[in-house]
Amino acid sequence: MLFTIGVESPKNDNEAYGLIVPALNDDHYACISAADHANDILRAATDAIATVLQDRAENGLENDNIKDLGYRAYQQHPDYTHCDTWLLADIDISEYTGKRQRIQLTTSLGSSLVGSL
Repeated sequence: MLFTIGVESPKNDNEAYGLIVPALNDDHYACISAADHANDILRAATDAIATVLQDRAENGLENDNIKDLGYRAYQQHPDYTHCDTWLLADIDISEYTGKRQRIQLTTSLGSSLVGSL
């Protein structure tokens, strides 16, 4: 899935690049991060996206219906006017989508293992 990443460039040497992923911001989650150097932006944003998607999945929230509106929509939104650069990241979200299924395995020794897929 393509995610739009808003970047706020540092104003001085003591600040980092601020990162936000608007498609993953709602009443319960905020997908934000920071990077000290420009070449760390994609890694930091990717880690933040994975963390939010994993937490949403673990809490039973669907990640199948996430919709990224694109940078033009976010540029106009008052919550993101601080972002001076917009990037796109293509992230494989398949491991965070779909219904989780509970399974139980029984060994030949009679012990039982319970987990979810």
